[in-house]
Amino acid sequence: MSSEDELDRSVVDRLPFPYAEALRLRAAGVTDEVIAQALGVEADAVGSVLQMAEAKLATLREQRRC
Repeated sequence: MSSEDELDRSVVDRLPFPYAEALRLRAAGVTDEVIAQALGVEADAVGSVLQMAEAKLATLREQRRC
């Protein structure tokens, strides 16, 4: 595992659980339906949850660079 992978993991771990879990499940190739079940949301909401998770992740990455 590279230091970049470790950095990404440490940043993801700082996200609120639903966002971190959604990103981990997506990275594992899990379907939106399964992600929805894991998070307790409608399948239609998974895309929005992932978009918000990506935005929060980008913010945390930017903060780490400063």
